[in-house]
Amino acid sequence: MNTRLTEELIAFGNDHLWIKKNFNSLLKKYANQWIAVKNGNVIANDPDLTSLRTKLTDPAHTCVEYVTYEPLEMVL
Repeated sequence: MNTRLTEELIAFGNDHLWIKKNFNSLLKKYANQWIAVKNGNVIANDPDLTSLRTKLTDPAHTCVEYVTYEPLEMVL
């Protein structure tokens, strides 16, 4: 496997885990918003996913998640 791709996948996974670990504090600040996380930092937020994606320089390689009190089911 390509080393760069492996590193990107690991970084993406780490950002997803960071969101899970910090979800309660993220919920207090970003309730009912989409957040974009890169290297364990929220780099953008917006209640509208399309608007959030326009703020990102590399949306395909950025961890994006919706922060809400209600469980969210998504079919991709």
